[in-house]
Amino acid sequence: MAFDRDVRVSLGVITLGGPDRLRGCLDALCAHESRRDFTVTVVVNADTADGAPSLVDVPEGVLVDQVPVNLGWAGGLHRARALTDAELLVWVQDDMVPEPGWLDALVDAADAHPAIGGFAPVRVDAEGRPVPPNAGSATPPDAVERWNDTDSRTEWPASEVSVHDWVTSTGFLTRAAAWDQLGGIDPRFWPVTHGDKEYCTHLRCHGWDVALVTAARVRHAGSQSAPTAFRAFIAHWREPWFNQRWSASLTALAGRSSALVDHPCADWRRVVLDPVATALAAEASRMLVPLARAHATETQELRTHAANLEHALAEKSAHVANLEPMLAESTAHVGNLEPMLAESRAHAANLEQALAVAVDERDRARRRVRRLRRRLSRQQGVPTPPRSWRSRIRDRLRGWTHGG
Repeated sequence: MAFDRDVRVSLGVITLGGPDRLRGCLDALCAHESRRDFTVTVVVNADTADGAPSLVDVPEGVLVDQVPVNLGWAGGLHRARALTDAELLVWVQDDMVPEPGWLDALVDAADAHPAIGGFAPVRVDAEGRPVPPNAGSATPPDAVERWNDTDSRTEWPASEVSVHDWVTSTGFLTRAAAWDQLGGIDPRFWPVTHGDKEYCTHLRCHGWDVALVTAARVRHAGSQSAPTAFRAFIAHWREPWFNQRWSASLTALAGRSSALVDHPCADWRRVVLDPVATALAAEASRMLVPLARAHATETQELRTHAANLEHALAEKSAHVANLEPMLAESTAHVGNLEPMLAESRAHAANLEQALAVAVDERDRARRRVRRLRRRLSRQQGVPTPPRSWRSRIRDRLRGWTHGG
């Protein structure tokens, strides 16, 4: 039905800017058939540095609240709560689509179980198969980052309201009375991550149980509102703080679904900011989203560059693979030439030795010729020209060296 503050069930959709998926979510909510009247409110967090309102196309009858800052998921829920006097509040993520019977199953469970303060549906994929995590145990009590490990179920009974330590916030229903008693979800779980677990834990410390309604089903794309690296940073930023704040209370709750135990209760309300601090906080909230998106763009560019390098490396590797057979063939050819080279070297050594012998024989022959000429000259009475002392010494040295 068209927006009415006094409706019993109010669906609050929290979004960042005007993503394409939002219209599909709103159309599915408005087309959802239920025995109860319900309204739909959209809280649009600013996603630009100047806080300019995003243009959001919504079906007729949907109330739009455009916020000039980024309140995050938890802060947006506070805004949605302030816009209605409904008895039952339903949290809707903009990447969620309800399955038939979802809302009636949640409201029926709320009517049948007055001691339960929060109800969650089962998240399913496009084929209707449950997608964990949906609900689980708060163990270890000092390590919220490990709670999702307590639920890996891919099958749930068709119709059951089962109490757990925590449930997810996708399509979650809570009583306005419980919300007001707690002071709502802690907005310091900003902009996302573990706010649902904080709210469930807070409910339990006030004596409210939390439950999973297996007859209620929603399709949820999951993690569409922020880059993965950014979500990881937020988780590492808030998880130690969560563990420090809630581990003692969770230890006191051990073995019980809920009880009145000491706990930090809406202490965020005691935070007082002067106008300067308020202006800086608003500016920081506007800055963070563009920063995260710029980081995501840079990361994607690096991934693209890495992919290009890997492609180039693959091409080079293929080229090397093509050259390897040629190298192997050349190596084999060199191997075949080595015996021939060794044979040639041996032949060259033999030739060198033969050459040395031939030179020696030639020199001996020259000396004999000279001696014969001198003898012939003496026999014919031709005076022999006197020899220089250098020639005589040279001949004598040659005779000693070669045995001539």
